[in-house]
Amino acid sequence: MRKLLILALVAVLVLGTSLTAFAQDDPIVVGSKDFTENQILGWMIYLMLENAGYEVENRINLGGTAVNRDALKAGEIDVYPEYTGTSLLFHLPDDIPGFEAPEGVPNDPVDSYVTVSALDASVNDLVWLNPSPANNVYAWAVMREFAEENDLYTAADLADYVNAGGEVVLVTNDEFATRPDGVASFENTYGFELSSDQIIVIAGAIPAQTLQALNEGANNANFAMAYGTAGSLVAYDMILLEDPDNAQPIYANAPVFRGEVIRANPEIVPLLHPMLALLDNTTQQELNARVDVDGEAAEAVARSFLMENGFLDE
Repeated sequence: MRKLLILALVAVLVLGTSLTAFAQDDPIVVGSKDFTENQILGWMIYLMLENAGYEVENRINLGGTAVNRDALKAGEIDVYPEYTGTSLLFHLPDDIPGFEAPEGVPNDPVDSYVTVSALDASVNDLVWLNPSPANNVYAWAVMREFAEENDLYTAADLADYVNAGGEVVLVTNDEFATRPDGVASFENTYGFELSSDQIIVIAGAIPAQTLQALNEGANNANFAMAYGTAGSLVAYDMILLEDPDNAQPIYANAPVFRGEVIRANPEIVPLLHPMLALLDNTTQQELNARVDVDGEAAEAVARSFLMENGFLDE
């Protein structure tokens, strides 16, 4: 795996020997996906670059995964935050015919990052910075009281509950309902199956919406799709079911830059890495809650976090 990373770095350097089309004074266009956590990190990137004297252009909240990925590869944006699991399971198989992640790699934080960063560098000239420690994994959320009443703390407990005839009404978005790393991954790993009438799909929903529906008991929902760092979990006194058999890959969040931008401005890497290192699960969850629960703007949350930690000038 280390050899793979070395090859990727060599590829980036070789590409950099030609005259880059990106100049140091060109604006850096910052994008993000259209949900809270990605927007917050997008704003952190934007504000830190701006504070360091770069000219930046705001394309935060650009759209979903495919929109941002296509825009990055086309040079329409220069950076956006992406997740290692998403790239490993979806982007790289699209880019590399026949690619399949080696067994165990998606569930290992180091191997998944090394694989994604190495291959994206060599195939697409995209540079992954070090990811944050947080793991924004797909998960099942339940109300704490319901979990305690039914002894539900893991996905294995969920399987036992389903197979014993327990009532399940899952509220989710369309991606978790249909993606192979969503409901199907848990069903295959733990040995249970939900029927279509046990799944309520809110098209395009973000965790704030699915968790709100669970909290309100909408349509008798007693489970909800969540992200591992969803801010609403604390406010609604919910718990996430643990995934002991690793149905889910690691979803570590990192800025992904076009290679020519980093070659023209290599100091960006040490500029952003210390900030990323602070974003563990607890911190990210608290930041997300300030937006999803308290109603603060993602930009304001990002700015206050950076100022409190000494990354922005007063």
